[in-house]
Amino acid sequence: HTRHQTPTGNQNEELCLPHRAFPMAAESGMGIHSLWGLSPAMDLLQLVPSAVADDLDAGATISILVAQPGDIRHLLCSISRRRRRPGVGALHFYLIEQPVEVLARHLLLLQIATDWELPIRQRANLFLEAFGNSLLQERTEAYVAALGRELVELACNGQGALEEIVDLSLIKYRDRDSLVDTFHSWAPSNPFDVEDLRDHRLRAHYGQRYDHRTNLGDWDYQMRIKPTGATVIHPKLYKGWRNTGVAFEFGEQIYDQPNRTHGSYVEGVMKKGKDKGIKKEIRGYWIDIVNSPYVSLGVDCETSHDEFAEGLFEVQNKGTGTEQNRHHCVEVAVYNMLAFLWEIETGAPYSMSKAHDIYSGLGEDASDLTNTQAAESDGAAAAAEGGESLRPTTEDDRRQQALVRARCIVQTFENVKVFPMKGGVDGLLAKKQFHGLFDVVSLSAGAAHHLGNDDFNSILKPNAAVVVEAAKFAVMLNKEQEAEYDSRISDMAEARGLRRVDLAGAERPAMFTFDRQA
Repeated sequence: HTRHQTPTGNQNEELCLPHRAFPMAAESGMGIHSLWGLSPAMDLLQLVPSAVADDLDAGATISILVAQPGDIRHLLCSISRRRRRPGVGALHFYLIEQPVEVLARHLLLLQIATDWELPIRQRANLFLEAFGNSLLQERTEAYVAALGRELVELACNGQGALEEIVDLSLIKYRDRDSLVDTFHSWAPSNPFDVEDLRDHRLRAHYGQRYDHRTNLGDWDYQMRIKPTGATVIHPKLYKGWRNTGVAFEFGEQIYDQPNRTHGSYVEGVMKKGKDKGIKKEIRGYWIDIVNSPYVSLGVDCETSHDEFAEGLFEVQNKGTGTEQNRHHCVEVAVYNMLAFLWEIETGAPYSMSKAHDIYSGLGEDASDLTNTQAAESDGAAAAAEGGESLRPTTEDDRRQQALVRARCIVQTFENVKVFPMKGGVDGLLAKKQFHGLFDVVSLSAGAAHHLGNDDFNSILKPNAAVVVEAAKFAVMLNKEQEAEYDSRISDMAEARGLRRVDLAGAERPAMFTFDRQA
């Protein structure tokens, strides 16, 4: 088959497409490729004590398989909190995806998260913009292209900012070539009319109801999102994203450049023209247009280490019929990113110093350039009053903090390796090198069917834990379909001899948790 670059949005009309794990996934708007998940970020290391033998030796290597997650939320969450568990030595993540473009995006997001030259606040916002927006600021477009060029060096020569973290040895050379092609495709000189491509997806999804798409988005919100309790997703934000593809906006910025990382190739059979019947890969906008990126990072957060964190989910006017969340999912997503990045760099959990101010925990962070003027004014005021400023105000203070920060980063990533892999879980079952390897396996909804494979347990350690994404946040499913999906997961797990041990014990969990009895 051949690859075909389509500059216009007739992607849906040109070829017959495969379907995803859920019934009628393409027509439902879920698309072919996932760039975000259907569950919140999870610290997979919290499963390790129950996943390995009770006499876990200090310094043991923990191997975690993350199958088709759509993004790197589980990696960031787990890595940021690894220092809370000193018994864990080497930490190996095996990150497997089918489309090479999704793997490339994982590397991009990981490089953004570890771009230590950027202040935490700016990096958090930049990460979310590249992650969830189909349209970017012009400067973000240039930044993504620049990182793409750096990642070419990683793929070709094993050099770059991620060389100590990412190990590409499990990726075939032809797939590395595809990675390089993907990185090059992020250059601003490459045409990608994301607005036109997305509009064609919307028209194919809504059909004759296209002109009523805002009302249909509201219906999905009221019928499928609100009943989950995730009212922190504001209906205005959700409907805005459904119509524009822009999920995260900060200030008065202009988002008018295409996010080329949202483009990917899909193989299908040409339906018309001189190439009718021939297999081709068409580059287009094949991602989800109904399930928002807010679920991955914007509907839940850790509250045990921050007395003000629960305030992010405060509901005002309870019982009046005019209930309203004080905060929304974008603020929760920013808070989560600040928490991940802060703990990676300081070794301490992030906490707000002032209620309802998600950035207040950065008050003493000298690396946050937005605080520089405040630091100087605080220093002047403190000097006038004969006191001391809380923020580091001198160059020596900032240099000292930078050294401490650097040591923390080194300690956090010490013996951490990420192994990207292209393919499916079924491909691992036949390879001896993966037999009995994994302490924890995380399956997204798109990879959940692998639990039904009779050989699935071959890759598990004797006391391994398995987490499977539930259908709680799947907008395109009705209650009966959700229940059927959940029932299938339980049946497959039971057939594998796995015992359900959900951590939260919630009636409608976002993830099912199982363990294997040795």
